[in-house]
Amino acid sequence: MTNRHFTKYIQQYSEPLIQSLALTINDDKRLSSFRFSDVVVIPAYKESKEFINRFLASKLAQLPVLVIVVVNQPDTEVDKEPQTTLYNQLLNVGEHVYSCDNLTIVAPENSQCHLCCINAFSEPLPSKQGVGLARKLGTDLAILFKENDQIKSDWIHSTDADATLPENYFEAVAPLSTKEYTAVSYNFFHMSLDRDVHAANLQYETALRYYVAGLEYAKSSYAFYTIGSALAFTAQAYVQVRGFPKKSAGEDFYLLNKLAKQGRVEFLNDSVILIEARESNRVPFGTGPTVSKIMELDKNLEPYCYYHPELFIELKVCLQHFEILWQQRLSLDSWMSKLSIEAQDSLTENGFITFVNKQSGTNQEQFNKQLLVWFDAFKTLKFLHGLRERKYQDIPLNEALEKACFYQYDSSL
Repeated sequence: MTNRHFTKYIQQYSEPLIQSLALTINDDKRLSSFRFSDVVVIPAYKESKEFINRFLASKLAQLPVLVIVVVNQPDTEVDKEPQTTLYNQLLNVGEHVYSCDNLTIVAPENSQCHLCCINAFSEPLPSKQGVGLARKLGTDLAILFKENDQIKSDWIHSTDADATLPENYFEAVAPLSTKEYTAVSYNFFHMSLDRDVHAANLQYETALRYYVAGLEYAKSSYAFYTIGSALAFTAQAYVQVRGFPKKSAGEDFYLLNKLAKQGRVEFLNDSVILIEARESNRVPFGTGPTVSKIMELDKNLEPYCYYHPELFIELKVCLQHFEILWQQRLSLDSWMSKLSIEAQDSLTENGFITFVNKQSGTNQEQFNKQLLVWFDAFKTLKFLHGLRERKYQDIPLNEALEKACFYQYDSSL
């Protein structure tokens, strides 16, 4: 992909702050003189400066990387003090080598990296766009630098302030072909010194691994983890899908869902990100709120319930049956009769019949490609939820693990 694709993205789809920088970058020798090997984007809301201290103390800080921190807050939050304090602390880690209204680049002492701080709290972000917009701001800036050949790597990394990055964080993606792969998901492990928080997060993490194992068992093309703190993607693919969705939660899921349609998503098993397990109300759903929910359930001696393993068996049957759908598309009732009533109803509710009818003029290769795109991660999730509502209600997680033929159950959980 040539720079003109990045230019088009910056001009048409990037955020106003980045478009403003784009107008001046070529005339500003200070801004255009920076060169980096890699880049990582970190949104920060109600965080302490510990995360940047941790990064600067790591071997990663001895690399010529750019760390973009987007200090943000939603417009539903009135108190700006936590973000103001953090922003000022970040600015004090070294010499200011570039500044504009809402952006400052700092060269930390005794380090080869640079820290770019974006102020997205003085004028708070719309609450409905939240962390998605924060990630997009930082990543759009990375694309601007990439457009000007100031970042060598074709990969952009996304993480969070609660993550400790492995020493091979940047080099782990180097061998992957950017023509074949569009994104990677790093391995991860949650931990906390608080026993109750750690136990609750262990249940949540196990549920995540169980869900992906179920998708792998069903041979879904969307069997990957969608964790914003353990994600990297190619700059080319990012601009093709027009960036992070501006959502207050789930932005990582929706971005990966789009990236998976452009190429492969790889799981980096041997590169592990350590994530601080903690309760949180920063987002409406996700790790923090789920951990709080599990802790409340544990306090009341109630089990944490999750997807029934039969859901994934039904999904497997459906995906296998998709292989002969093109041949039988004109006798759809006959094709659907091979599925359970619940699966038929869930597909119909998802607009399956309408999709098939619209493909009347396609050949088999085109049909199967469109089917893969249509029945994506989101449609898969809706299909499973449809089955859950109709037949297979959630059961206690431990029971699900014991019943699942696709998951190796650890009874010490």
